[in-house]
Amino acid sequence: MYAKDGINRLGAFVLFITMVASRKVKVAVYEHVVISPDDPEAYFTRQEAYQWMLKNLDVFVEQAKDAAKQGAKIIVFPEYGITGFDHSRNSIVPFLEDIPEASIDWNPCRDPERVENTLVLRNLSCIAQTNKIYVVANMGDIKKCDRNTDKTCPRDGRYQFNTNVVFDDEGKLIARYHKLNMYDETPLFDPAPTPEYVFFDTPFGQFGTIICFDIMQYYPTQVLLNRYGVRNLLVTSAMNVFLPFIVPLQMYAGLAKKNHINVIASNVRNALYQMAGSGIYGEGVQVSSNVNTTSMDGVLLVAELETEVPDKGESTGVTPVGDFKHKFFNKTFSGNYHFGLNMTYSILKGRSGFVVTCEDDICCDVTYEFKYRDENEIFILSAVDETLFEPGIIHMQYCAVFKCSPDNTYSCNYTDISVNSVFADIKLQGYFDNGVVFPLVSTLHNNKLGKTEIKMDMEKYQFDEINAILHSNQLENPLLTAVVFNTVYNEESKTGASSNAPKQCQDVFIILPLLSMLLCQVYVS
Repeated sequence: MYAKDGINRLGAFVLFITMVASRKVKVAVYEHVVISPDDPEAYFTRQEAYQWMLKNLDVFVEQAKDAAKQGAKIIVFPEYGITGFDHSRNSIVPFLEDIPEASIDWNPCRDPERVENTLVLRNLSCIAQTNKIYVVANMGDIKKCDRNTDKTCPRDGRYQFNTNVVFDDEGKLIARYHKLNMYDETPLFDPAPTPEYVFFDTPFGQFGTIICFDIMQYYPTQVLLNRYGVRNLLVTSAMNVFLPFIVPLQMYAGLAKKNHINVIASNVRNALYQMAGSGIYGEGVQVSSNVNTTSMDGVLLVAELETEVPDKGESTGVTPVGDFKHKFFNKTFSGNYHFGLNMTYSILKGRSGFVVTCEDDICCDVTYEFKYRDENEIFILSAVDETLFEPGIIHMQYCAVFKCSPDNTYSCNYTDISVNSVFADIKLQGYFDNGVVFPLVSTLHNNKLGKTEIKMDMEKYQFDEINAILHSNQLENPLLTAVVFNTVYNEESKTGASSNAPKQCQDVFIILPLLSMLLCQVYVS
């Protein structure tokens, strides 16, 4: 009897521990069709600017209400979702607000007069308070500065920051994050003078937040995840879709897969700039919108996540090229790809094989076997090692397997996603310089309406970050692209640290930030 009772008590204890360790919550993202001024570079009064932003905020009100009705405890809105696009540095000024630090303990909805000229903050606070939901939104922050005392102060005497703000479910401002990695956004916005690592606690888990281009970078993203242990990442973005490689959903899923975290990402939907694709990704969870940029309907996504995700620890280094490139010889070609990038590639022949290709200082290899191969489709293994300086700085290296245009193998810059071939087994490996390595995988599925959709199939492949190996023998659908991507970085010198508020950490680095791959092409003047 004692032993039986002991077992029962032990079982109850284990159940209790499991319940405590498990924290599930419904989260939401809204993919917003942004409303921008008719002439964004025109002069606006503050009231005129606010009226334009109110058009977007009114949509946020309805979507937050809908998300809360579905049980969501937090909702994320996209980058540029309030201010809109195409402003100049001067024309955007009346759209900006001087956002205080979260440490001031302020609820704008309850105390709107405490900080002047903060109508947008008040609206967001009231959305959170009314619907009892955490709100993550993107807006513009303005800070005056003195060039005599601040060496990084812009010439016009003011900082303009691309900024995420977070409100708790009572409407209190609890976090503010200034974007670090800019792409085609200057001089509209200035990068944060020092990297900021912003995260906050909720009753249902700890969350951090970043913006678009930050996603593939060591600073701040990998530091936020590895040093501060953030396991749930809230992303606001304005990412373009350039098939077959640049698909926002690939980036979100790749980040979640690489770091064993949850990624909750809201993207803009914009036909002119081909922006679409929001998603919620985590262990056993893959919920996303489509990347059909011709569809101009907003999309609300709600999904349940387990927020207590074990920390896998930080991996270091990747497999170097060494003398690898001298051991194998097969016919390779050189060509141009999207954005004028140079690439070297080899053709995958037959139903199975092993192929190698090298470009500058990197090499790639793939072992493959087709389950079904359409003989009219040409697949290649490509290698890219490129440093870009305009309109941003990035040193990227990647290995990719994808279908090439049968009409022009030289360029392979098609945007057709009609792939029929299915791989039974594919093992792709990259030999890179030291950097941040991600898997990017997408397959094609037919939905109930018979239309083709792009899915990430995170559970259908494995990723070895240290050896930069992507492997799958479980794919059941045609492969759009498989990529092992590396953002090269150098270890930066740490010069000091400061902390101005609980859960908001700022480290000062002497850095030349590497900018991310061509994800968030915001068109500004």
